[in-house]
Amino acid sequence: MVALWILGILLVLIVLILLIRVGVRIRMGETVRVDACIGPVKLQLVPKPEKKPKKEKKQEPEKEKPKKKGKLGLTFQDVRTAIPALFSSLKRGLHKTRKRMRIHPLDLSVTFGGDDPSKVAETYGWASTAMWTVMPQLEQLVQIPDPHIHLDVDFNDLKTRVDGEVGVSFQIRDFIAIAFAFGIPLLKWLIPFIKARKAREKAAAAAPKEKTEKEHTADENKDAKKSETIAE
Repeated sequence: MVALWILGILLVLIVLILLIRVGVRIRMGETVRVDACIGPVKLQLVPKPEKKPKKEKKQEPEKEKPKKKGKLGLTFQDVRTAIPALFSSLKRGLHKTRKRMRIHPLDLSVTFGGDDPSKVAETYGWASTAMWTVMPQLEQLVQIPDPHIHLDVDFNDLKTRVDGEVGVSFQIRDFIAIAFAFGIPLLKWLIPFIKARKAREKAAAAAPKEKTEKEHTADENKDAKKSETIAE
């Protein structure tokens, strides 16, 4: 009997945890601020809140810092080619949430810039097409009470500027459903991409070595020819 009570309490706790609403709110501009919400609790993630100064400790010998792993190195072209397949997977996950996910606020202003006007114009055109294609489908899958996205170009600016605020909230069970629907296709795309990148890096690293060996062989051939000429 006691075991049944414990099992029942555990099931109730699991259900309550799955129904907890979590979210994230991002403010962009000159600085970026990211806040996370777990139920009624709000946490500031970026920038990290200032900590109280700790008491000074005795200086210890510095330990070797672990080497930082290389960045993924995704380009805009890589992301653009992956979006159609990934968005299709994301839609399947969002469909399972039955519009419990909420995007509010959604107030963004993006101004594209860069040193190549043709590329800036191409990126702006692609982003506009993507926005008008994705947003109607997204509004059918999630709650977006008052969306506002403005796209523009500035050929005199070398950087792309993003200003505004985005908030996303959902239940933990929704996150699990989206993770399963979206995570596997993401890995299927990401793993071959990483392998291909490593192969390119390996080939690039081997190229100077091969070149040096060829130059060394050429020098040896020249020396041999000189020796033969002197001997004659």
